[in-house]
Formats: sequence, C-alpha cells, structure tokens
Amino acid sequence: MFFHEKTYDIDELIRYNMHIHTRFSRCAKPEMVAADIVKTAQEAGLEMIALTDHNYINKRNAVAQQRYDILRELAEVKTNVRVLVGAELSAYGIGKFADDIACDSSLDYRLYTINHYHQDYWEHPEVKTPRAYAEHMLAIADCVIESGRADCFAHPFMAGYIHAFEDPHEVTRSFTDNELGDIMEKANKKEIAWELNVPAVLGDPEFYHRYFRIGREVGCVFNIGTDAHKLCNIDTKQYAERLKEILY
Repeated sequence: MFFHEKTYDIDELIRYNMHIHTRFSRCAKPEMVAADIVKTAQEAGLEMIALTDHNYINKRNAVAQQRYDILRELAEVKTNVRVLVGAELSAYGIGKFADDIACDSSLDYRLYTINHYHQDYWEHPEVKTPRAYAEHMLAIADCVIESGRADCFAHPFMAGYIHAFEDPHEVTRSFTDNELGDIMEKANKKEIAWELNVPAVLGDPEFYHRYFRIGREVGCVFNIGTDAHKLCNIDTKQYAERLKEILY
C-alpha cells in the first residue's frame, strides 16, 4: 500500500525516510537503537520513518519477533514521528522468498530487495552477462508483484552487489526504457512503491535519472530511503540538493 501521497517534489519526499536499519541488522552500528533513531528523526523534522531490518534466511521470520522487541523499546518514547516497524525482506530468486506470508502480514512496512547478489544463498542467472542479470532482476520483481507481498522495492535494479563485472553499471545500462516502464506500471497498479535509495542514486546517477523519469511518466509512487546504518545518515535533508541535481 502507499503510505503518502504521490509526489515528485524532492522537498516533499524528504519529509520521510523509509529505509532505516536498527541494531538488529548485522550491518548496522550498535548506536542504531530504536529510541535514538526516533529521537534523531524528530530532531531532523521527519514526519514518518520505516525501520527495515534484514530478514536473514538462516533465521527465517526473525523480523516478526524483532518487531515486538522494537515496539517494547519504543513504548516509552514520546514523538510526533510516525514510525513503521517493518523489514527489508528478500526475494532471493525467481519465486523464492526468505520469509513466510504470515511474517509479511505482521509487519507495518514490507520493503523487498531483489538484488542482494552478494549473499551466498542468492540465485544467479545461469549465464553471467549484464543482460542476463537485468532479465533475472525483472523476473524476480515480477514474481514479487504477483505475490502481493510488497509495499515497496528497495534499491531497485542496483547492480553494486553483482561482483561478476568490472563495471556493474553495464547491468543497469542494459535495461530498456520499455522494460522499466512496464514493470513499474505493473507495480503501481498493485500499489507497490519504488524506492529512491540515496546510496544507489549517488552510486549510479545516470541510471537513476532515467529510472525517475520513467517512473514519473507512468505515474509511480516513490519513497525516499537513506538505507541508514548510522544515526548520521537518518536526516534525508542533507541529501536533497544532490538528489535534485541527479534526478531532475
């Protein structure tokens, strides 16, 4: 479902940060305690945040239990920030999910990744070419859309986790405009948003300028997420001018 009104105004979108990791994610710093995250978000003037810890395949559905642990941490926190306790969930292959439907249903926000190819359990295409990886991501995304599991796609189509190529941008360059438009429009009809993931946009500006243009043309909803692993990454406003330079 969509959590805010559709807008392509970066100054509006930076009121929200829809991708923040807490200390329950192995990659996050110990300082990422839920109460301190919310305090930082309030000081930054954010109106809504989503806590999106990883769901690890060897601890299937653990994020459902972690949600209750985080809610206990937040019980005494007084804030005007709307806090969604969700997860960054994994569609690790075509029709392959690292969690159960019941787990998804228990979460406030279901942020799905289709491209964590650096994980040893992640499915790869049989042929290791940039085009094959692009087709593989599109196929996984299509399965996620059909499943009805997702609220948003995390760092969509980013190729930085693919270590098979000297220049991973060969993968993003191989997507056609029509392919991107078709999959984005299909997700939009199912009320699935697309993330403007700050590290991904900064890392591949040419692709994400194109992605944002196509998304606007087909009427997609975008959510901004900083993929924060440290408290200093929570404030979205610090990235606003650079995002405008790239995306507009």
